[in-house]
Amino acid sequence: MTFTLINAGPSPFGRKVAIALIEKKLDYSIQYDLPWSDKTCTPNYSPLQQLPILVEKNGNCIYDSTYILEWLEQRYPQPALLPRDVDKLLEAKLRQMLGERLLDIGGSLIFELMRNNPSTAWVERQTRKVTGGLEKLDELIGDRLIADGQPIDLGDIAVGTSLLVFESGVSFGHMPDVDVTRWRGRYPNLTRYMAGLEKRPSFVATPYKTMELDLAATVA
Repeated sequence: MTFTLINAGPSPFGRKVAIALIEKKLDYSIQYDLPWSDKTCTPNYSPLQQLPILVEKNGNCIYDSTYILEWLEQRYPQPALLPRDVDKLLEAKLRQMLGERLLDIGGSLIFELMRNNPSTAWVERQTRKVTGGLEKLDELIGDRLIADGQPIDLGDIAVGTSLLVFESGVSFGHMPDVDVTRWRGRYPNLTRYMAGLEKRPSFVATPYKTMELDLAATVA
């Protein structure tokens, strides 16, 4: 194998990297790890002690999903996952940024809702952010469709993995039902676009897996 991808089962961050590896036709194996376990191997590979981590045959480690994707694009430029045209490149990077930030904001919202006394002001603010991000993505996607064999880019990967984890039902102990993250059917362009993207072989081959975590205890 060319690479080892160290990942947590339900991580959309690791899924982005796995999809990119498949799209670039790069061989890899997966090693699952629990970064909060006393038996974790993560600190041996990343100073940030976070997943995912991509390990080369020679032992070189690349970490942080966004940086890994940039690294792969520079080291293995074909097939490209970013357009060469400047306007199309910036539009793809905008979709990538919005997809990644929505994931961060959605995660912070879920963690806050899991607390014994969540801040109403905080929840309302994060809810507005998620709504704004989804509305903007629906506008940007427009009539973009992912047909069989059509190239995708890093923007598609970021948006797809974030939206699918919102509705995946992956359970970290008990997860609250967050209405604002329900995008399917609510945003017509995203709904139509995702219907094609989620059938792509690289997405089908990288389903989310369950992982043991008592989220309520973590945020209490």
